[in-house]
Amino acid sequence: MVQVVFSPKWFWGKDILIDSIALLVLLLIAIFATRYYRVKKSRKCLYLALSFYLIALSFFSKILINFTIYYRVLHTQVIGSMGYTQVVLKSSEILSVSGLFLYRLFTLLGLFMLYSIYEKQSKANIILMMYFIVISIFFSKEEYYIFYLTTFIFLGIISNRYYQNYKKNKEKASGMLAASFSIITLSQIFFMFVNFTKHFYVVGEIIQLIGYIALLVTFIKVLKHGREKDKD
Repeated sequence: MVQVVFSPKWFWGKDILIDSIALLVLLLIAIFATRYYRVKKSRKCLYLALSFYLIALSFFSKILINFTIYYRVLHTQVIGSMGYTQVVLKSSEILSVSGLFLYRLFTLLGLFMLYSIYEKQSKANIILMMYFIVISIFFSKEEYYIFYLTTFIFLGIISNRYYQNYKKNKEKASGMLAASFSIITLSQIFFMFVNFTKHFYVVGEIIQLIGYIALLVTFIKVLKHGREKDKD
């Protein structure tokens, strides 16, 4: 049996709402990046849009997993067949495992694409990275920890990259991007230590949402600034 839900029971449903808001935010960022690409015709903007579409897909997969499992558990409790003390894969094992795999795969692919925007990769490195991503999220016994450790590393590198850009150009947008990604990076630490207490999962969800909202605000400001420049 594989555990796929780490949220405390009282948080069920609330985590779906938070992830739904995060999904909407990610889609808006992806749409803004797509529009910016159409104006500037920059490959970086295209890759940025694709990376956020991938991360949005990962959140969509996660929402489907949680909704399916919560519904099955609540439905079973209503008809009184048995009580659940821990949410595990049962009759929906294939669906849940597939959804969990897609959630982690899309997340890491999106983050890797974000990372690759600023760190050029050879084709061989890309293939090798894809291999390690699949191995780490599907075949490892400690895939939960490896997944969040990997997201923490990717996000940490991305945050540092934006911070270094801010130090060079002193642009407010770069500083806001660095701060936003740093907040999201912080949330991964709480997810990693969820076995100590499930309340860490709640904290991680909230911090992660704050980070994505801050990211959306940053992109809106960048887009407005770009339009004002075009008018001038």
